[in-house]
Amino acid sequence: MNIGKYVKPSSVEEAWALLKGNEGAAIIGGGAWLRRGGRKLELAIDLFETGLDTIRTEDGRLEIGAMATYRQLETAPDILDFCDGLIARSIRDIVGVQMRNIFTVGGTVAGRFGFSHLNCALLALEARVEFHEAGLISLEDHLDGKGPRQDILTKVVVDGSAARGSFQAVHQSRNDFATLAVAVVRNVDRTTIAVGARPGRARLAESAMAHLVGSIPDGKEEILTARAGELAAEEINFGDDQRASAEYRRMICPVLVERALKEVLK
Repeated sequence: MNIGKYVKPSSVEEAWALLKGNEGAAIIGGGAWLRRGGRKLELAIDLFETGLDTIRTEDGRLEIGAMATYRQLETAPDILDFCDGLIARSIRDIVGVQMRNIFTVGGTVAGRFGFSHLNCALLALEARVEFHEAGLISLEDHLDGKGPRQDILTKVVVDGSAARGSFQAVHQSRNDFATLAVAVVRNVDRTTIAVGARPGRARLAESAMAHLVGSIPDGKEEILTARAGELAAEEINFGDDQRASAEYRRMICPVLVERALKEVLK
């Protein structure tokens, strides 16, 4: 990454004025993923001083500022108390504390990275993302590339109705990104299942979710959760990378889905 000029605006409005219509400008979050891009930037806009690092619960929903760090996610009471600490659990072992003090929510979500544990957890929570100009859109649409081409992601919003949550992953080593990740959220009669690090962007397992609509009869948990895992593995596409083959990921997907479902149904 080659940067011509680096600026730190003091507000989102100031940052937008610098970004709007400028094809040579780009927003940087914590800066952790800059080397993943090879392009030359005429202008790098750092949001560090724009006040977007807050985490709060307001009007029954959780709001996470784009510049909140992973370290904030694993220590903030509002996060730890939400949905069995699902968000904190998804990122707590990534690399080390030093790097989790650098990684930002906005940098990860805006980047739509396939390896992201956080995006997988937020997708299961049916999160929405708020942009300065475009407003709120679903995270699912954003991950599918349906969001604005040039805008500033300001926050992630999660409605406060989530009840139980589980995050399950397989790693080659504890602090590495997952070979495969699964996040499950269970409300009264609705279950959402997200599969990430496949190695593409996280996806919802719609068929598996439909299989679990409504209440689950006592004594049927084992059969229903096992079938949901099978359905997820059948409908999700998997690929090969340096961590694992598509075949291996397809084999472990049912295990992780079933494990997560059993946790939220306890």
